[in-house]
Amino acid sequence: MGLQSNGLSLEVVGREVSGRPVPGKPLRPAAPYLLGLPALLLSCLLLIPIGVTVVAAFRTPSGFGFGNFAVMGDPDVLRAVGNSLAWVAVALGLVVVGFLLALVSYRLPGLTAFLQPALVIPFAVSVLVSGATFRLIFDPAPERGTLTAVWARLFGSSPVWLGPGLVWLVLVSAFGWTWLGYVVSLFRAGLEAIPDDVSRTIAAEGVTGWRRLRSLELPLLRPITGVVTLTLVIAAVRVFDLVLIVVPGPMQRSVDVLGLNWWRATTTGDDPGRTAAHGVVLFAIVAAVAVVGVRGLRRRRWAMPVPVVPPDPSLGRPKPSKRVRRIGWTVGFAVSLVWILPAVVLVATALHSPREAGLRGWWSLSGFGFSSFAAAANVGLFRALLSTLLIAGAATAVLLVIAVPTAYLVAWGGLPQWLGRVVTSMFVVLAVTPVQMYAAPLRDAMGTAGLAGSRIALALVHAAAGLPFAVLLLRSAFASAPPALVSEALQGPARQSAVLATVQRTYRPALVAVAVLEFALVWNDFIVGFLISGPGTTPLSLVLWGEARQFSASAGTVAAAGVVASVVPVVLMLSNWQRVVRGLTVGGRP
Repeated sequence: MGLQSNGLSLEVVGREVSGRPVPGKPLRPAAPYLLGLPALLLSCLLLIPIGVTVVAAFRTPSGFGFGNFAVMGDPDVLRAVGNSLAWVAVALGLVVVGFLLALVSYRLPGLTAFLQPALVIPFAVSVLVSGATFRLIFDPAPERGTLTAVWARLFGSSPVWLGPGLVWLVLVSAFGWTWLGYVVSLFRAGLEAIPDDVSRTIAAEGVTGWRRLRSLELPLLRPITGVVTLTLVIAAVRVFDLVLIVVPGPMQRSVDVLGLNWWRATTTGDDPGRTAAHGVVLFAIVAAVAVVGVRGLRRRRWAMPVPVVPPDPSLGRPKPSKRVRRIGWTVGFAVSLVWILPAVVLVATALHSPREAGLRGWWSLSGFGFSSFAAAANVGLFRALLSTLLIAGAATAVLLVIAVPTAYLVAWGGLPQWLGRVVTSMFVVLAVTPVQMYAAPLRDAMGTAGLAGSRIALALVHAAAGLPFAVLLLRSAFASAPPALVSEALQGPARQSAVLATVQRTYRPALVAVAVLEFALVWNDFIVGFLISGPGTTPLSLVLWGEARQFSASAGTVAAAGVVASVVPVVLMLSNWQRVVRGLTVGGRP
């Protein structure tokens, strides 16, 4: 091709392109990466102590090796490992029971009208309060224990519920009472979210009963099943305070779990390398379960063939008759009365004087008053309330400020695919890491820095511990926004702010869920404050445990402290439960 201009002749000669093609690299602005810097700094509060624990677990006097893991051959440790695995089985069984109850309530409208609040209240109270409540119910003395009195009246004997074997019944009952509402609510939300057109298609195909459950509901509920299973199994493996408050001292070693065995090893001056090996083994168990749970989070699309003939719009979920609704209300009312009984026992015991609560059951008509509340105030309850409020509020505020931009960065911030996978995997690992992996190094570091007993330091630890779950949940919410809307927003001049504005309706429920759950979890926390905090912070749960160590003599005081401690999280959960459930399922709905 030639070109002439002002007497100048130019000729362009082409030739065949050769050589290896070089992929282009799109320019990525560095500014979005700054969104993740605060999360990285906060996560170092966990990552560095975890690294210290791992190094200590493999460091031996002769170098690095597996010598410290010989502690796993100790009979007490092996028993603790077996008990921890038994708790995993309990969690899986509770998932099945919760799903069946959610399915019944879905098939029987009206059942949850009364049952839903009764299921939410136990989830809002701390495990420590739940354990104290069930210890009251299963008190071996028939003049005090509810079930013991009923059993003695019916069969003429008084079983020792807190003795060998039967103590597992008490522990599992308390654990189930705490978590069943969470399981039922999430599964019920998933069932309600099944699209009507899918239900009509299934009905047109004549698929009902077990076939409908297997072909439609179970596959579509797989993401929520993964979330529920992962949460409950981790809670089961981390069981600590429940055993500590329910089981009498002489019986605790028979139901010891690995986390509790680790704590005893640290308090008896055991070798740091051996206790670090304890923590690594506990982490390995939780991580193995987490891998299975995370795989459940991957969505499997419903593959039922769609009929050629359009389905009849009337074929869907049939409108229940009045008779069915009445049955649902009746059953729901009866079950809710039974389920709310432990809360009634706790409040009624608190309304007795400390002396009467130690001598007689909650149904006694003598000794009514508020002297147990006065006794709870005398042991520093209200000072602990203020301290817990400051810690929970600060931890929640820090978490929200850091988690939102980090989750946005992972979801839509333009990270390379490999880096996004690495960051997500890191948060999954941190989310399932037990406290025992970072408690000892963090406690020692805080002591060296003069921060032992600092509320701000404890709030930052809580924020760091809650950050992985918050980022994963918010990331799912961001990612569930319609890609077309996000692509359209990215084409505008505002770019990142436009994306954030576009998906705000998607992530707002998840934001509420993160805020409510973080505040409630920090408010109800025992293990972090117990293993890391100094006496200056006096978290609420530590006051409860201090009184519960002399349980028979301080039942009224413990009950009163438990009631006062539960008011804030119960009100918070009841008033926001629907939004919490929506936020937990927004990224995993069918």
